[in-house]
Amino acid sequence: MLFHTPEFITLMLVSLVLFYAFPRWRIPILTVANMIFYVVAGLGNLLLFLAMTAFTYYCSKALRGSYSRFFLWFSIVVNVANLVFFKYTTFFIRSLENTFSIKLLTDNSFLLQIVLPIGISFYTFQMIAYLVDVYKKRWEPAQSLFHFWVFISFFAHLVAGPIMRGKEFMPQIDNLTKIKFSSANFRLGAFFLSLGIFKKVVLADYITPHVDSFFNHTATMTGAEGWVAAYLFAFQIFFDFSAYSEMALGIAYFFGMELAVNFRTPYLSKNPTEFWRRWHITLSNWIKDYIYIPLGGSRHGEVRQYTNLFIAMTISGIWHGASWTFVAWGMFYGLLATLHKIYIMLKEKLRLQALDNSRIYQFIAVIVFFHITCIAWVLFRVPGLHDALSLIKRMLTPAAFNFTGLRFWIFIALLLYALHVLEYFLHKNRSELSVWWHKYFPAPVRAVLYTVVAAVLILYLKGEQNTFIYFQF
Repeated sequence: MLFHTPEFITLMLVSLVLFYAFPRWRIPILTVANMIFYVVAGLGNLLLFLAMTAFTYYCSKALRGSYSRFFLWFSIVVNVANLVFFKYTTFFIRSLENTFSIKLLTDNSFLLQIVLPIGISFYTFQMIAYLVDVYKKRWEPAQSLFHFWVFISFFAHLVAGPIMRGKEFMPQIDNLTKIKFSSANFRLGAFFLSLGIFKKVVLADYITPHVDSFFNHTATMTGAEGWVAAYLFAFQIFFDFSAYSEMALGIAYFFGMELAVNFRTPYLSKNPTEFWRRWHITLSNWIKDYIYIPLGGSRHGEVRQYTNLFIAMTISGIWHGASWTFVAWGMFYGLLATLHKIYIMLKEKLRLQALDNSRIYQFIAVIVFFHITCIAWVLFRVPGLHDALSLIKRMLTPAAFNFTGLRFWIFIALLLYALHVLEYFLHKNRSELSVWWHKYFPAPVRAVLYTVVAAVLILYLKGEQNTFIYFQF
């Protein structure tokens, strides 16, 4: 169920009315609402999700007993196996077929009929984080199975994040009955929901057909066309994914809850480390806390640190999809992160840290790294690894920077980047702008402007609704 559909808006409004009308029944209300939201993806998907939720909850209760270590690993293995079966089985078998030139799957094979349950990657990682945190006594097990279900399945963030931790979200679930109606929360919710809808239906969905048009002829695309396609896809995926996260923030605010921020204008990053602190922040933190640090982090020397970085980022790539292009995408960022660590070390040895204070250096670093990010997006977007690498090779030739005939699309890319910069300043100065807005624009004027914005968004919503890109992960 998409956020920007009449069906979801109806579900949300009914849930909100019941939520504030019957405070003592908030857990049952959200329990049912979350089931209704998810069952749209299929009854089988819901039953699987309910089964994994119950299994994880009861295993977490055993993490305070004598066999806590056994139950920790048993529950993690089952959760990972569930994800691997639905997401990677066909990929592994196809890889074996290609490697050994054998036929393992027939056209009517049962495995080819498996449909990836929506949100399985997100709720699996959230369950694993919960289990580890309970085992390490960072958080107590949920009060009840229903509390845990609402924690895992809250419809605002279920399908595509943000990935919430127990210490961040469980206290809010436990205190649902104490939440009071707040006009300030509703204003924040409306702001983030409107921003998300605008990004999705006005920006991302407008870019989508043009991105598809370019990538539909990847094999014959010139290097210049490759850059244009990569620029457009960079903003398509950012506006699409950040739209979902901001709509999730807005919906949570309506219910008096707060979700983690997942994006902070990532294309203003100067290096890969900063990028992953701005892009899909909750996944980046998850990878750091549950993969990188358990592997040893930076505690065992530089070579081990570089190896751990590479492994962690490769796993991040694999998490995104069952394809060698996603593996390559993760490895590419692992290599970038390693090279950046080495670069920092060399700067320190050569006493060049003063470069970081230079505005010119920072500007060049942002532009250069944005183009490196666009190269990475080619790996993410193009289905075949051979085709992706071939296109990247053409993009790295001198002729690729001759944009004759593509100037309109370069202008569009620059305009999108300008919007990205504007978003940075709006978020950075949000408090001051809010004071200015309420000081110089009286309530009737604000009401008219809000109505105009709502009307424009509603007009856009009457068109075809495209699913969110990250639903496939």
